[in-house]
Order: sequence, then C-alpha cells, then structure tokens
Amino acid sequence: MLAANPQPARAAASVTLTSGLNQTRTTIPVSVENTRATCVLDTGSSVMLVSPALAREAGLHSQGGTFEVAPDGRTYADRQTVIGRLTVAGNVMRDVPALISSNLQGSSALCGYDFFAHFPTLIDRYHRTVTLFPAASKLAHLRCLPVTLGPRVPLATVEINGTWLEDVVLDSGMAGGGALWDGVRSRLRQPLIASADYMTNRSAIRDGFACGASAWVRYAAGAPETSMPICTEPRRPDGYNGIIETNLPGVHAIAVDYPHKRVCFDVAEDSQAWTQAPAQEQRQTQVAAPASGNGQAWSRFNSLRPPRG
Repeated sequence: MLAANPQPARAAASVTLTSGLNQTRTTIPVSVENTRATCVLDTGSSVMLVSPALAREAGLHSQGGTFEVAPDGRTYADRQTVIGRLTVAGNVMRDVPALISSNLQGSSALCGYDFFAHFPTLIDRYHRTVTLFPAASKLAHLRCLPVTLGPRVPLATVEINGTWLEDVVLDSGMAGGGALWDGVRSRLRQPLIASADYMTNRSAIRDGFACGASAWVRYAAGAPETSMPICTEPRRPDGYNGIIETNLPGVHAIAVDYPHKRVCFDVAEDSQAWTQAPAQEQRQTQVAAPASGNGQAWSRFNSLRPPRG
C-alpha cells in the first residue's frame, strides 16, 4: 500500500456542492490535474484510486506496479502514481498518492482516506449535497461513532443481530450490503437469516463466500434497525471483523470527520420517514447493486451475487 502524506485538515470556510449518485453511492465532481472527473466518496478505500482512462487524460505518470490484496483473498495489480493537483470545489490538495486501478472505468475515481483526512465531509443523501468543512452546528443532531483509523478505513462498533461487534468497517463506497468474518458469527445473539431461494454463484463458493443471508444492523443504541444482505467469509482480514455499507435507506446524512476520529449519522427515527425521500433515491435502494469493482475491503463480494430478475 502506498505511504500516505496527506496535508492535514485545516480550518476553512464551508462549501456545499451538488452531489450525484452511482448506485446508492454519493459522487462529487473533482478535477485531477485540470481534468474533470466524478469521484465516489468511499470510506472503505484506504487510498485514492483513478481509472486508467482518467490517468491517461490527466497525464498521470505511472511510478511502478503494486499488488492490491483485498480481504477476499484476491490479488490485483495496480500502478502507483501521484496526483499533483486535486481540486474539489475550489479547494486544492497537492501531491496526493494514488493507484491507477483497472477495476475503474471511464473518467472515474474513488476519493478515499487521503481525501477525508484533508476534508471533513457532510454527505447529505436526502438533499443530494456534500459540504466540505461543515460547521459544528451542522453535526450537533447527528449520532456520532468513534472510529479507529489505523488501517486507513474507519473501524467502529455496530450492532448486528442484537450483538455489538467491534472493528467493523463503515463503507460509504459499498452498494449491496455487507460481509462478516465467520469467526464472529458465533457471537451473534440472533443467527443470520438465510434465504432458501437464494442461488449462489459458483465463483462465490470457490472463493469461500457464503451469501444469501441477511442481518439487522444499526449504528447507535435506540436507532431503528435496517435489514441488510450479508455474505460471510472464512478468512479474517487484517484488523477487522466485517464491513457494512453506510448507504442505507434510513440514513439521511453521513458526516465523515477523520480529524476527530468519528463518523456521524442522521438516522431516520421512523422507518417510514424515508418514503418521503426523492423517488430516484427510493428506486436506487430497491435495485440489486451490480459489482462495484472498487477494489477495497470486501466490496468485491457484490460480484459474487447473481442478479435478481
């Protein structure tokens, strides 16, 4: 993995921009060496990733190959590079380490750890906006979880099927559910709910994934639970017990505040409240997510799920 050298987050005036959607994931417009691109805000990514097409268009120089080892046991060959100038809503980051990933297509990128370490970010999913350097008053009503950032992804304690599990990755770049290490399944007070109608791809069986189950997840005591598709995997990734997506229907906003080592949620108190959300968001959350191919953490397990008719 590349050594990181992000400029520390600093006090700055808040700036709000209109966000987009990639499946259920939030995207923002960025400029890579003066080349426009769309970047997925991905807390599950420990480094900035750019597509080969974007790298070529932006004139990024490949500085050598590296192997990206995902927790699903697969190894991917990427190319190291450095983004001399990354611009977001008029704010500039310089000399940002990145990987050129063949798993990304078009003029796309993933904004991971280095981005969030520099920009405290409020992702307002309900209103389709993203605010950089949000004012403290904007976060006052959110439920905040302390996170550990040692692996360059946020590890938190969340409730899964009635059991609070520590060292679970909060992944805003995932669409389609979550995954658990088999070693913590026995700790669940309530077992995962299996679907008898689920057909697992042969590749999933070959790679050791067991999919076709679901769990009830919530981020804070007293918050409503949300059902989430879950896969399990026998090999434990270094330093964490599972990974869950944060782009749930009942989550209206997410604040990623790495400088204060916390991730905060605006969670709907009423499970029906989300029915008032824009129709496009409701459609997005109801469609089975295809493979994201973003190459971080357990996100690739989505490709092991057969499409639903």
